[in-house]
Formats: sequence, C-alpha cells, structure tokens
Amino acid sequence: MVKKIYEIGELPNLGEVPEEMYAWVIREDRLGVPEKAMQIEKMPVQKPGKDEVLVMVMAVGINYNNVWASQGIPISVIGKDTGYHIGGSDASGIVWSVGDNVKRWKVGDEVIIHCNRDDGDDEECNGGEPMYSKSQRIWGYETNDGSFAQFTTVQSRQLLKKPKHLSWEESGCYTLTLATAFRMLFGHPPHALKPGMNVLVWGASGGIGSMAVQICKAVGANAIGIISDDEKISFVKKLGAVGVLNRRNYE
Repeated sequence: MVKKIYEIGELPNLGEVPEEMYAWVIREDRLGVPEKAMQIEKMPVQKPGKDEVLVMVMAVGINYNNVWASQGIPISVIGKDTGYHIGGSDASGIVWSVGDNVKRWKVGDEVIIHCNRDDGDDEECNGGEPMYSKSQRIWGYETNDGSFAQFTTVQSRQLLKKPKHLSWEESGCYTLTLATAFRMLFGHPPHALKPGMNVLVWGASGGIGSMAVQICKAVGANAIGIISDDEKISFVKKLGAVGVLNRRNYE
C-alpha cells in the first residue's frame, strides 16, 4: 500500500508515488540566511506532465543561487502564484514516473538532472546556445520546484544517464558549475581554451573554480589556482593545477 508520505531516508517501492513529500522550502516571511529561510515542510508531489519525468532524488548539489534565493537578493524568486520556492539546481536520482510522451526514459532509470529548462522550440534550444533562448530558465532558481526535496518533476530533456562509476553524490553535484566553467572557457570563440595555455583560476577550490581547473587539465592547459587558505592548496593541486597562490600572502 502506498503511503501518503515517506519519512526522510525511507524508500518506497519502485514507482510508488506518494501524495506528499518533504522539501526544503523558502517563503517570503522568512527570507534571510539559508538556515533560517529554508525549512522542511510537507509539500504535494507534482504529477509529471506529458513531456516530464518525476525523479526520486538521491543526492543534490548546493550552489550560490541557493544563498541568493534564501536572501531574496538581488530579487525574490518565490513564485507569485505558489508563495514558495524549493531550490536546488543539481541532482541525481531514479526515474519514478514518466509522462505520456516520454519514450527515452523508464521507471527505474538512474539519471542526472541538468539545470537548463526551456520550451525547446527555437533555434537556440535546438543546437544553438540555450542560454540565449528567451524561454531559458535555471531550474531550481528561476523555477520554484528544484531538487531540495524527496521528489522533483523535470522536463525529460533535462535528464542524462548516470555513469555507473560515479556515486550518487558525485553525479548529483556538478552539472551547473561544470556547464558554467565550460562556457567561460569555450563559449566565446576565438577566445577559447587550447592546450598549453596558462589559465589563472580565481577561487580555484570553489564550485566553478574546481571545475575550471579540471577542464584545463583535461585539455592540456596549465591552471594556476588562486585560493585564500593554505589548507586548500593540496586539494587544488590534486585537481590538476600546476601551481597555487594564496591571495592573502601574495608578494
């Protein structure tokens, strides 16, 4: 028998969709620091539309847009119609239910969710630059139902197959920062990353910076990481930086 709601950490049988779920929710009357703004609430589980997929969330990534959403800076992202915001722009999970038009995915598939959400019917969405599409939105920041919940409903084209060699945590934390770093390094030709280039990476131990260092290594470029604490030096070097500078001790 399907429960109305499953406790955190409790796994329902595959494909059993409860009425409610637990989620980290932001509301207008408690905007501020994340630990105040985000509170666990019971929320309805959204049934997927014809081109959507319901995913049971296994792991999520935390990004700075979650801090901005909590503070309402630079603007409030709480839905005017819903009165709430569930953040989270990275996730890995298991396909739990699919819409009528979805053919590529089935219940039980292990997936990664990327954050680009659009209507899919213009040139930029189809082989162009999705970030330039007028319909483009960052899921879990510019939309109100992100990954900080037991279940999330997303467009089927937001899904990628989860690599078997990656854990839930590894596969659920990188798509937003990786895509951002990739666009910075390759998205503005002819100013694109090439082998042998020297690249100064500010904030090399953070989300975007750590991805940029790894991209540089993969391409054969030389990443020089900038950090603010000597404890981060070994971490950045392990990522592939050829050198690391502490900006607080620079001479």
